[in-house]
Amino acid sequence: MKKTVKVLVLCADGVATSTIALVALREAFEDMDIPAEFHQGRVADVAHTIEHGGFDVIISTAGTELDIDADIPLFSGVPFLTGIGREQILEEIKNIVS
Repeated sequence: MKKTVKVLVLCADGVATSTIALVALREAFEDMDIPAEFHQGRVADVAHTIEHGGFDVIISTAGTELDIDADIPLFSGVPFLTGIGREQILEEIKNIVS
């Protein structure tokens, strides 16, 4: 049985662009046959959120300059909004979680 990957998807308010990215990510993980659990959050709350979440990957549509003290791979969520660079990031994520 494959491990379920915990993914945190962030945006400025934790609602709009993170929802769009989350839908694209959910479809991509299903296509890659990687079980995943998705959570949304606000960039402003990221330190507290990751402290209690046990996340394997963070995707942020609000940039990757986050003030976090954790060894969790962080990726831009913009490719999941635009489609540009999406496959490259998915390949990197797949390599990390496989």
